[in-house]
Amino acid sequence: MNGVIKKDHDLLVEGVKRMGCNLPNQTIDHLMAYLNLVAKWNRVYNLTGIRERDEMIKLHFLDSLSILNYVHVKNILDVGSGAGFPGIVLAITKPELTVTVVDSVNKKTTFMQQVKSELSLTNLNIVNGRVEDYQPIKLFKAVISRAFSNLKNMMLLTQHLLQKDGVWLAMKSKGVKEELDEFQKNQYTLIPLEVPFINAERYLVQLKKENF
Repeated sequence: MNGVIKKDHDLLVEGVKRMGCNLPNQTIDHLMAYLNLVAKWNRVYNLTGIRERDEMIKLHFLDSLSILNYVHVKNILDVGSGAGFPGIVLAITKPELTVTVVDSVNKKTTFMQQVKSELSLTNLNIVNGRVEDYQPIKLFKAVISRAFSNLKNMMLLTQHLLQKDGVWLAMKSKGVKEELDEFQKNQYTLIPLEVPFINAERYLVQLKKENF
């Protein structure tokens, strides 16, 4: 393990430890392999505006890992997944979970297919297209998004994909409180998230479909 990779590995492990996540060494290795692929492809395909590996760990990987304890379903749809956050992180860390990622940008879904192949993620499904046009055979128990759209628009575009007893999970930053002004307080749960090494507000909004 060279110096740069060891430094990244140690940063990831420390972040995981601070969040209280109990991840096996093999899972950490898979996350590192995923990081290597993101960094490699990003140089050519511009998958993310974040260029430094350590910043990718903080702002993409640890940010995605912060929701692990709030995902208690068997199948989940990640809309606007981009380079695979949080969908691929969930697929790596929760092998019992079936994860479908959808994105309209071909280079991003091509990248995610490569990650699936190289890491043998049999629980990961990849869809290239607009989420509003997606018609799956089976509806999802949860729909998650990270920096995809505002809450109202996310719900509007994905309501046909969610089971009647399903839940929307929206990963948000400090602007979420203004978005929530459009909802009644009994319609949502706002959960503050702790992301190591990030000095910024992070939240998870849970909205049950049965409340709408």
